Amino acid sequence: MSDFTSLGLSGDMLRALEHAKFTETTPIQRESIPLVLANRDVIGVAQTGSGKTAAFVIPMLEKLATFSDRAEPHMPRALILAPTRELAIQTTDRIKELAVGMRSSCCTIYGGAPYRTQTHILRRGVDILVSTPGRLLDHIKRGNVFLDAVEYFVLDEADRMLDLGFVDDVKKISAKINRPHQSVMFSATLSDAIVDLKDTLLNEPAQVEVAASATVADNLDHFVLHVPGHQKRDLLQYLIENEEPTKSIVFVRTRRDAEEIATFLSDLGLKADALHGDKAQKLRQRTIAAYRRGDFDYLVATDVAARGIDVQDISHVFNFDVPVEAESYVHRIGRTARGGKSGRAFTLCGKNEPRLLKAIEAILGDEIMVIQDHPYRLIAKKKASISAKKRPAVAAKKAKQLKGKRAQKFGDKPKPTGPKKPGAKKPNKNKGRPQREDERSRSSERTSRSQDQKQRSRAGDRPQKRDERASLPADGRPSRNQEGRPNRGAGDRPNRTAGDRPNRTGSDRPNRGTGGKPSRPSGGKAGKPTRGKPAGSKPFGSKSGGRGKPGGNRPAGGKPKRGGNAPLKRR
Repeated sequence: MSDFTSLGLSGDMLRALEHAKFTETTPIQRESIPLVLANRDVIGVAQTGSGKTAAFVIPMLEKLATFSDRAEPHMPRALILAPTRELAIQTTDRIKELAVGMRSSCCTIYGGAPYRTQTHILRRGVDILVSTPGRLLDHIKRGNVFLDAVEYFVLDEADRMLDLGFVDDVKKISAKINRPHQSVMFSATLSDAIVDLKDTLLNEPAQVEVAASATVADNLDHFVLHVPGHQKRDLLQYLIENEEPTKSIVFVRTRRDAEEIATFLSDLGLKADALHGDKAQKLRQRTIAAYRRGDFDYLVATDVAARGIDVQDISHVFNFDVPVEAESYVHRIGRTARGGKSGRAFTLCGKNEPRLLKAIEAILGDEIMVIQDHPYRLIAKKKASISAKKRPAVAAKKAKQLKGKRAQKFGDKPKPTGPKKPGAKKPNKNKGRPQREDERSRSSERTSRSQDQKQRSRAGDRPQKRDERASLPADGRPSRNQEGRPNRGAGDRPNRTAGDRPNRTGSDRPNRGTGGKPSRPSGGKAGKPTRGKPAGSKPFGSKSGGRGKPGGNRPAGGKPKRGGNAPLKRR
């Protein structure tokens, strides 16, 4: 206890540390605790598992012990922001562990839990509030939390907070703290974005950096194995059989992979379970609690749980996929080799993941040792030469050019050995140079000869076209008598004389203008004898002048009107 005693802590705090079995301080604790007790703003940079949680919890509990009264409802005195639910729960557990025998109360609020329970706890009043940024802003909007009494503000895992996009939420929360307060920020890495956030939230902070921004513990051995993607499961099984880990974590990239790999390990007879964001919060807490108790030995998790799991005695970490974010690699393998114990980490690198591996090696400043002696290694294919990628025509032309420069091979055409035949040399083509008289005469003779041969071939071997008939000479062609040929201009029909066709007069032809009926004489059709009463004896409105009845005058409009008095029946 001499290390903590030299830090100037109270007796209650020393007894609580002794009860929690804290015997020695870590470098980050020795450097930061005195500065925080001196009311300085501090930014601490240390690797995961270095004890930085206790580095800000111990001086916070020491300060809160000076208050004699209880915290007012809805107004906490200390605020700790964590990026994930798991880390918030882990921080709360560490506070409760170190606050034994002290009067400080603590509360944790995060997404996925009922508002009603959290509101009831906040109404009673708490000294320390541990929360995620999103859920805290929701409670502030609902009027359940007021930050007017906050005197101690902690931002844990600031680099992870930036990765998850909580920068704006953190700035909004910090702006709502009205009274003067002390701010402390801890991060596993120190980037330009962290420096900008530090300048915004902290007031002339003291920087404590006990290790480089991305380093690996000395007692941790980490390796990389190159393997085809479809053989990663076989290689994982091979490593488990050869390493025989006591307790390990398998990190994957997606939630689906977490379920599938957990099922794969269970089928091998191993006790495994999955942890990812699709699981309900209560189920995730039960899974972590069961893993701590030792109910199963293989936890398959996504990056959401990389910083929220504080489990001792983890001997191995397997990265089934290379993490997309280079900083996540440090946090993944930091789950092992904790508390001074040794650990081993293996990363399976697929065909398309070497660029991610180079980014990790860049922030580490060193290359990761590659294990090549395994049965599933990735064999790189040799790249084809540039000449082999050329088109076949280009390759054939190239071979033809080089044919005379190489030794003759089997299958090549034999070269002529005797003297050349006369006239075998091809005539020179005219390429824009002036020709001699003898060359012009030979060229004109060849042209006339070729035209005569062309005309002869036209005249005999194929049907002639219309435009060719006029140009052909009449020699050798049979003449045809033009008198026996029909007149094509008249529609291929012979001309008839006027005498072979009878003349018709207009009197016997129907008059087409009158509807196609022959005209009748003006006398009309003889009427039938009238029976009964004479025409005109019927009352007005009755049917009269029917079809074929003489003297039947219809009204204008064609058909007779219906209605009126009924016609008289004949007796």
